[in-house]
Amino acid sequence: MGEDGPTNDRPDSADGSRHPPEPALSPVGAMTRRLRLDHHAGPDDDALEAIEELLPAGDGFWPYIRNFSTLIALSAAIAAFGLLADSGAVVIGAMLVAPLMTPITAAAAAMVTARNRRLSTAGIVIAFGTSLAIAVGWLISAIVGTSITGPDDLPQQVLSRTFPGLLDLGIAITAGAAAGYIAPRRSATSALPGVGIAVALVPPLATVGIALHLGLDDEARNAFLLYLTNLAAIIFAASIMLLLAGFRPAPGSGRRRLSSRLVVTFVVVATIAIPLTLHTQSSIRDVALRRSVTRAVAEWDDGVRIIKLNAEVADDLATVELLLAGPNTVQPAWQLAEAIERRFEGPVDLRLLYQRDELFVVSVR
Repeated sequence: MGEDGPTNDRPDSADGSRHPPEPALSPVGAMTRRLRLDHHAGPDDDALEAIEELLPAGDGFWPYIRNFSTLIALSAAIAAFGLLADSGAVVIGAMLVAPLMTPITAAAAAMVTARNRRLSTAGIVIAFGTSLAIAVGWLISAIVGTSITGPDDLPQQVLSRTFPGLLDLGIAITAGAAAGYIAPRRSATSALPGVGIAVALVPPLATVGIALHLGLDDEARNAFLLYLTNLAAIIFAASIMLLLAGFRPAPGSGRRRLSSRLVVTFVVVATIAIPLTLHTQSSIRDVALRRSVTRAVAEWDDGVRIIKLNAEVADDLATVELLLAGPNTVQPAWQLAEAIERRFEGPVDLRLLYQRDELFVVSVR
């Protein structure tokens, strides 16, 4: 080529020295480079405004509180009615109306950017919404006047929120990550209702109110544990996603406070995971016991049907209540108890009620 022709070398310095062209980046390398550039660039003005609008300040704060209070009361009432009616569809509707995800995400953003006053305001709003939802659940339970007298009478929708486990923690972490990703991106806000459905915030609080009215303190504590699980995990996961999006506190002590707050939030999540782990282990043992009972019944008499089965493990003792029906003469109950004990590999207390199937064919002419 001539002097004006293209060349594969390019100047590297002002003195005209040249070096070979940069090698092409792999897809992973290109993505890593883009993330590094985004990290140094920080969030744009639109992302900053989207985060700022999560929790209005100044003249817009009190109108926001009025709307927030109204929606909390309505969503808690819908949730309480749905829980008592054992209607999953109604409870899902309450999740869509509930506005708690907004101040929780605002709290995560305030923590990441080390804005103490805004973090305190978000915490007050969350605490107010939490108390209001519990009060509405208590009031709806008092107005409805259900015939529930104990845990065994609770609808399934209520029971499902009184025994949280590690799966609930996993749901809360992924939902919080989704909320942290969506919050600064206006183009993704259409996905926010899905996050509200995925993670339960108001239904556990309504459950707390219902359980407190019925005098079921253990169930109320467990339902509140589920809420705390969701709250802590959402704030932690949303904070991480906002950090990855480039949100940072101003240089100085704010960055040291950010590290300490993230550590505290992580410790809270880890602490909450302890009882959740115990609940999960208990659920696994109960499932194993039910499986052992089902197989032992088939071994004991393959002609019977299980009409009702209650089985749980407490202090390594399996307690089983069975209602069976079949056409055959009942076999000795101790043989069934031994079959369950052999399969479950632990002591068993069995309570058995057997109903004999009898068929009568009568013709009157």
